[in-house]
Amino acid sequence: MRKASAALAAFLFFSVGVELATTTSASAAPEQGVTPSTIKVGVTYADVAAIRNIINVDPGDYQVAYKTLFDQINAKGGIDGRKIVPVFSAVNPLGTAAAATTCTQLTEDDKVFAVLGFFQQPDTACYLQTHNVPIIGASLTAQQAQQAKAPWYNNLISDSDLVPKEMAVFKQEGVFKGKKVAVVGTNIDQPEINLVLPVLHREGVDVVQTAVNSVPDTDTAAQVQEYGTIAQRFQSAGADVVVSVGNSGNGFPSALQTTQSTYRPRIVATDYTDLDAYVSNKAGYTQSILKDAVTAGGIPPASIWWNDPTMKRCFATIQAAEPSAVINNPVTATASTPVTWTAPQTACVQVALFADILKAAGKTLTNKTFASGAATLTHLTLPGGGGTFNFSSGHNDGNGPVFVYQWSPTKNTLALKTTVG
Repeated sequence: MRKASAALAAFLFFSVGVELATTTSASAAPEQGVTPSTIKVGVTYADVAAIRNIINVDPGDYQVAYKTLFDQINAKGGIDGRKIVPVFSAVNPLGTAAAATTCTQLTEDDKVFAVLGFFQQPDTACYLQTHNVPIIGASLTAQQAQQAKAPWYNNLISDSDLVPKEMAVFKQEGVFKGKKVAVVGTNIDQPEINLVLPVLHREGVDVVQTAVNSVPDTDTAAQVQEYGTIAQRFQSAGADVVVSVGNSGNGFPSALQTTQSTYRPRIVATDYTDLDAYVSNKAGYTQSILKDAVTAGGIPPASIWWNDPTMKRCFATIQAAEPSAVINNPVTATASTPVTWTAPQTACVQVALFADILKAAGKTLTNKTFASGAATLTHLTLPGGGGTFNFSSGHNDGNGPVFVYQWSPTKNTLALKTTVG
């Protein structure tokens, strides 16, 4: 039922966001990669050439994008007198062997101070635990965060910050008022379900049923059948609102359509991308299933980030360095449009965040000062972010803005309704 393999899809977004927790900083070998005049930085990115036989995608040129922005910083004297020296590495997103090799190379051979870019969950331990090297662009589970010995940051809000914000705004919009609510998810979504239920209870929501579809998503027919059984239970309990957690934001409405169920609760999806997957499915969607459906997410819509003046200036800088390259407009893009905005978008955000943390860290640069500097960034704006970010109090994800959408039957799309935070 899932939209695509996370390994293949992750590099098309800022990163994959999951539950976060407070990081403990360490400063083992703080001098690695840092001299009075330079900072050596690793940059990883998905090697799309390695997977072209599986998926043909053109995200743009990562090396040009990052190098151009580093050159711009260096041309102004660097940060605290240190110029940034990048070391690039393309990572095959299939499997974890390439990521592990890259980690060893960057940390042990190239001896970088920090790494920006593309990460898969298994290799974060290599950077943060084994080698104590800070990273920008990855999110961690609670357990991974507790084990981390180096600071890590991302601009994509985690479930632990997202869920309370979105549920509060859904309540404010009257979604739960006078309603009987059911909650559904899959085994994979269990950590997020564990976040959703306490928040709903604190908000005084009448939760009458909770169900977990335990069928593996590799067995589509059986999973659909299980969703059908769950829907019958919800209907019998009188639930007129269903909070579809994580993957079930796609799976549950899809199953209602496939099984030709007459049950029509209001769908409240915790993850915009999952509900949008149902809307975008080639099999089509059912208007009555989507009636008044609401959802939210931490990734700003293209209409916001593409038109952000800071992002536009950043894109112009990269375009000037590579005049022949085409950076397509994501707002007007179709399903067949090459996603050439991905590399410059990712570079603009990550380099800006890295530079802001370096400035806040001050002249003495160690893991400890890097972490303490980040914690002072409480009202930070990032290119195309659509709001402000707060990296204090263990919010390694920045606790950024949340974008709320509602189904529009006239536009046949999930239309942006409001922004929170």
